[in-house]
Amino acid sequence: MLIVTILVTLLIFGLLITIHELGHYLVARACKVAILEFSIGMGPKIKSWEGKVNTFSLRAIPIGGYVRMLGEPGEESTPEALAACIGRYAINEVHLLKRMLIVLAGPFMNVLLGFAVMLLLVSSSAAIGSTQVARFLDGNVSGQEGGLREGDEILKVNGKTIHCYPDLSYAILSDGTEPIDLLVEREGQKVLLEDVRFGTTTEDGVLLGQIDFSVYAKEKTPLTILSESFWQGCSMVYLTVDSLVDTIRGRYGLDAIGGPVAIGGQVGETIEQSQDFADTLRNLGSMTALISVSLAITNLLPLPALDGGRFLLYVLEAIRRKPLSQKVETALNAGCMILLFALMIFIFFKDLINLA
Repeated sequence: MLIVTILVTLLIFGLLITIHELGHYLVARACKVAILEFSIGMGPKIKSWEGKVNTFSLRAIPIGGYVRMLGEPGEESTPEALAACIGRYAINEVHLLKRMLIVLAGPFMNVLLGFAVMLLLVSSSAAIGSTQVARFLDGNVSGQEGGLREGDEILKVNGKTIHCYPDLSYAILSDGTEPIDLLVEREGQKVLLEDVRFGTTTEDGVLLGQIDFSVYAKEKTPLTILSESFWQGCSMVYLTVDSLVDTIRGRYGLDAIGGPVAIGGQVGETIEQSQDFADTLRNLGSMTALISVSLAITNLLPLPALDGGRFLLYVLEAIRRKPLSQKVETALNAGCMILLFALMIFIFFKDLINLA
């Protein structure tokens, strides 16, 4: 089981990294930027081969990758490399808008992958949950004390529009620790239910709201599948951003931050708890979609070593009408990389201790 877990985890990371770097690579090629190397993985080189316009590499540490382009800060190119780049441009020579598109292409591809996987999951699901209350579970609070009724279709939770069941589930999970306002459609009329209470539960020291009713299934049609796939994808993006904000605020604490080891542990649990092969694929697909979107959002944080930091530098360049000096940009990237590696090492050992 351990070997299977490791192989599946590496496969997931390999897919997400390849898709991410492929986004940078394809847009850079389209903008005629000279690419020196497309690498999957970091650290020592395992294998490399020469493509038509650049080197492709596979490296030993499967926690990242990069597209090395001519003209990047700290990049020193040999005369041979420069000679091979005739007819193409250094990254700092192309228009600022093109550079912005190149840096955003990686996170965009991860989000796109998340939506594509969600489409497959919704298409293959036995049923699609709605936002209409079917029946209450034993010991429910929202029906007995909050005024929610069977047949109510929930439209908003605390003012946030609900488009799909994951929206509803996450809203109650996140906000249901306190009384919440529900806008419902009841017998053709919109009714506002104020201060509706739900039961609560504690997981890993975090207080969460508990959904205490089941919902009706939607009719499964091509239009419903497309609509649900889109809104469930949007819900996944919102969940990721909102959870990140709550983590920064300190709601979830350090235990909520996990790295490759923690994800590997979750992969193992998913494989063990799945009922059959098809169920395993669905559960791993759902996890892959969420990790892919999380990778995109994390990469958009305004830190110099990440895509979001590079984009921020381009915005500053647009405001200042000139770029930062390469010396300053190189120093910022190096300093941030040191901090990120320190954080990764801390998370690695924390996850190992938690798994032990």
